[in-house]
Amino acid sequence: MSLDYRFCIAPMMKKTDRHFRYLSRQFTKKAVLYTEMIHANAILKGNPEKLLKYKDIEHPVALQLGGCEPLQLAEAAEVGASYGYDEINLNVGCPSKKVRSGNFGVFLMKDIKLLNSCLRAMKKNLSIPLTVKCRIGVDQHEGDDFLNNFISNLSDEGIDTFFIHARKAISGLDTKRNRSIPPLKYDSVYRIKENNPDLKIIINGGIDDIKKCQDHLSYVDGVMLGRKVYADPTFLLEVDQHIFKEKTNNCFNKGMKGYMEYILALENPKDVNRAITHLVQVIKKISFSKEIRKQLLLNVRNSKKDLKNIFTDFQEDHLLKSQSQNP
Repeated sequence: MSLDYRFCIAPMMKKTDRHFRYLSRQFTKKAVLYTEMIHANAILKGNPEKLLKYKDIEHPVALQLGGCEPLQLAEAAEVGASYGYDEINLNVGCPSKKVRSGNFGVFLMKDIKLLNSCLRAMKKNLSIPLTVKCRIGVDQHEGDDFLNNFISNLSDEGIDTFFIHARKAISGLDTKRNRSIPPLKYDSVYRIKENNPDLKIIINGGIDDIKKCQDHLSYVDGVMLGRKVYADPTFLLEVDQHIFKEKTNNCFNKGMKGYMEYILALENPKDVNRAITHLVQVIKKISFSKEIRKQLLLNVRNSKKDLKNIFTDFQEDHLLKSQSQNP
């Protein structure tokens, strides 16, 4: 079954864990969700159950893998598929120092022979889609000719879906600066779709409102948003109606109630803390004052506090915020 990629939530390290994906699913039923990038070695030598388990509500959900050893990636992909993920995605776009030292992520764009070996090995025993997330270039490897040849080469290996960050990666920049330097080149991604109409092309980078999403969808098959969604998860309430043209019963109050019930049902304190970290993003967005934020978080951490009372506090705070913005 082919996934509907019109709106995807980007894989983000230390952010798109299973708790954040559960929160996201309270506000959108249709967006495709992605795990954080998980290195193949971590799955093979660590605890795959801890790394890969998720709730059925998260579907459609994809596993993003990192690495550069073909056999390890192939084995990790098979393990991921056995957990029921809808897709395996190979990270060929991350420019972090850790990735550079391991020669994977975006640095695989410089070694097409190795990348092809990885994809060939991964596809061999995989029955679910294998996709690639990349950049428009890296260091001196840039320009339309390079990107066209890169995409063409990978499509020859049977890859038909590409998530393309419309900004070149630069080795000398830290990850944070490489999010804003150099400039985005959306036209480069549009031209890839124009030249390869049979491929699915999803654009990523700097997209921060629904109108921009709709504009991009005139040229490509989908949009992928990361930081905007994490900074304001309630933004997702617009997605099903405006991007997928579907009416749903998603709403702020229902979504928050669902997520708080989820938090209060968690048994592991570390899981609770991680889940609350994501809740802070929503509270920052709606909260009327720092004092209210602090009290709401204390209430959630206090398991003796009645869920109904916490939820009432949220509703009242949300109303105060709305009234202050619309006097």
